[in-house]
Amino acid sequence: MNILAPSLINKNAVVNGPKVGDILCSTYGYDACIAHFAKVVEVTKASVKLELLGTIDNYTSPMTWDSKPDINSSGGTVVTKRFKANGDSYKVKDTSCATFYPWCGKPINCYNYH
Repeated sequence: MNILAPSLINKNAVVNGPKVGDILCSTYGYDACIAHFAKVVEVTKASVKLELLGTIDNYTSPMTWDSKPDINSSGGTVVTKRFKANGDSYKVKDTSCATFYPWCGKPINCYNYH
């Protein structure tokens, strides 16, 4: 018999954890897909400090655009967040309805049909 809670026994380990310099992306929206980007500026055992980045947007129509992070937008807001395992990578909660994942390196197709 084991007295430990199942969540403590089967806790997923982060294989490829965050590194300083990682760029993360989250998307959100109702009838929309809007991208947010952040850069990892510090890593501890269970959390990261993220600098929120601006975006470079290339509009393809009045309600659609391709978005990528403005890597040179420094001095943004820095927030501390916990990270969790996600497959062989990691994820970081952005808001109650959006999660940061490592950015794929390609522009994100965004839209806002409101």
